[in-house]
Amino acid sequence: MSQFDFPRINFHGSVLLDVPTGNNNKFAPLIIYDQVDALPYNPPRVYITAEQLPAVQQLGYAVSTDDTGQNYVAIEGISRDNYDQWATSLLGRSGLDDCYIPLYKEIPLKGDGAQPSLYDGLVQPGYWNYFGDLSVFAEDIRITGIQVADGQGGVITFTHGNSDGCPAGLAQLLNQSFSFHQQFFEPGSRTTAMLCDIDSVGDTCTQMFCSLAGIYGNSLGQEKTYFTGVPCKSTFNWLSFSKVLNWNNPLLSPMSGGTYFNSTLALNSDQTDPLFQQDLNQEAGFSVDALSMKILIHQVYEVRNPLYDKMPTAPLGNNQTSVPKNPARVAFSGSLCPFVEGTDMKTTNIARILKNGIAANPTLDLSGIVTPTPMGQNQTPLSVPSTVQLAPAFLKVNYQKKVISLDVLNTICEYGVGLGDYSKYGGPSSIPPFLGFENYDFGPLSLNFLPDDQSPSTVIGTFDHAKDYNMAVFLARGGVMDFPIPPGIPDFSKGKFEIYRNGQPLLIEDDYLIQSDQQGSYAEQNQSASDGYKSDGPGRGPVILRCFYRGNPVTAPVAGKIRNGATNALEDFSFYDGVTFEYDTQKAGCFQYVLGINPAQYFTPTNKAEVFYLIANGYTVTTRVLAAAPELEVYLNGSVPLTWQVLYENILSNYHSVLPIMNAILPFNEAVWSEPYTMRRMLMLTDSKNWGGYMYMPVTRELSKNQQALLQMWAKQKMG
Repeated sequence: MSQFDFPRINFHGSVLLDVPTGNNNKFAPLIIYDQVDALPYNPPRVYITAEQLPAVQQLGYAVSTDDTGQNYVAIEGISRDNYDQWATSLLGRSGLDDCYIPLYKEIPLKGDGAQPSLYDGLVQPGYWNYFGDLSVFAEDIRITGIQVADGQGGVITFTHGNSDGCPAGLAQLLNQSFSFHQQFFEPGSRTTAMLCDIDSVGDTCTQMFCSLAGIYGNSLGQEKTYFTGVPCKSTFNWLSFSKVLNWNNPLLSPMSGGTYFNSTLALNSDQTDPLFQQDLNQEAGFSVDALSMKILIHQVYEVRNPLYDKMPTAPLGNNQTSVPKNPARVAFSGSLCPFVEGTDMKTTNIARILKNGIAANPTLDLSGIVTPTPMGQNQTPLSVPSTVQLAPAFLKVNYQKKVISLDVLNTICEYGVGLGDYSKYGGPSSIPPFLGFENYDFGPLSLNFLPDDQSPSTVIGTFDHAKDYNMAVFLARGGVMDFPIPPGIPDFSKGKFEIYRNGQPLLIEDDYLIQSDQQGSYAEQNQSASDGYKSDGPGRGPVILRCFYRGNPVTAPVAGKIRNGATNALEDFSFYDGVTFEYDTQKAGCFQYVLGINPAQYFTPTNKAEVFYLIANGYTVTTRVLAAAPELEVYLNGSVPLTWQVLYENILSNYHSVLPIMNAILPFNEAVWSEPYTMRRMLMLTDSKNWGGYMYMPVTRELSKNQQALLQMWAKQKMG
């Protein structure tokens, strides 16, 4: 896909992310979730090192050993009946685990440097939104700008109130609403967008499944749908932890972050306004039947250490149940642009990439920027680093339109201005929200082209805060800077682009870009590559790598490496555009593979700066190998009767603990899960043909083949 093509429809607004947080294992060495088998630890565990073992034994605790040889203490007394109360309380304060307080005080949290104990570290096992429903609910996203190219190197940005000359079919979209709702104009309409982690513990891959997106509004007093379409699954990429400068503190991570989700929206022809379609085609130069969708998630506000008994329980966003609610409120910013079938990628960009190397990390003047103070007595404003890792920028040379476009939407840092009120249910690490945001002023920045032959560089163009990247202009442009192609450079493939600040390179082009539309995929344990992997939609297929050199496909194999993120083992690999990647499925679990042609792309990080660099700039594929669960075969083949207890312990207990809102919607008891209508609907929702839709069950998508078969077997038995 491409966020650079014309016309561009740019947007910005507020979204509720109701992500559940009970399967994050956020407070290691307290471990509550077994991600390999997709089941909760019952009871929860505190893992201990060999050095800690004598002290723990002296305290009188029984120490067990897991299958990998690691020692742990089971928190006996925490069961399904009292788990919710325990998970939503600070560790050792629920009254359910008092006898383990000495253990909690003995064992520190896992992390760099000195860490507080589990007891003193504000540990809330279910974290800040235990009852989330995974929904992505658009509160108010508006069209901020329409951009068209004049064909002579100029780009015109039209905004609400400044639309003279904008084609009528496009101008009518300005200030209208962009949404993922099922029925936008119906009160209480639900969203069709859901977030789903492949790796909920390592946070290496988050996906967004969405079944409908569109632009809606009012025309001459009448409700109007301008267009709708069906997006493909998208996967986050290019994660920066320094997007919001005054939230850039470990206590708040990842609130300071910004990350892209890219998708392709197949237009519904029967719900597309004819005038919009006409002008869309005219500006694009071809008949458009799909749009590329670039979304930046940023300005993430979460209420931490919440008091669950004081949380609101009234319907909020997508969540219509009576559970306590504490979704994150975030900003969605981005663009919709024409998609070219057979040329563009569906979930990422074919572009040139410019990276901020560690040595070039800028040191910023934050003296005028206010940092928040957490709730509680004797608290002080949070400290934030002044030296930051910038997210990459992306560039495209458009010879047809005679323009060079540079996407810095996630590259330019921002900061909050004005402090609101603390949450009424916030806990000791909660902070007040900001009332607004502004982009940091880096001063004048220039885009330069440096030829390979060492001839003098050419300044393509400059951009500054006052006229180009203050927040209002920035959002109207979708964070993209456009420059006319200068004369005298016949071939931009024979050189690099760089962004300069104060006469020094801030971002330098990396020659190679490696991406995949199957960046997040699923496999069954011990399956062969020929079986294909699950990535989007009902089918299975290969993981295909797209490889580019300065924006052009790599046609001949280039030697590189693939690093296993779990073992750091390197494997030789020949990269070229369209090469397939096959991964080992013998071991169940989540695995990230780091791809690279040169060591700067695949190296093993040894410090935080290197970790942040790779997270922002790395080329990766994340996989989930679903456990085979051979112990279920005796029930599937009829050797042993399938009972409710078997179904619950092997499948449903997972969702009772890590997605407890399911219990509020469909209580986990045998009577409810034996009702024929309910089981008929469950059969439909667990059908693999619905895997790419927002209603697929389970939304978290970690059912193995045997688990799915067992669940469907139970349903068919109860249907008679």
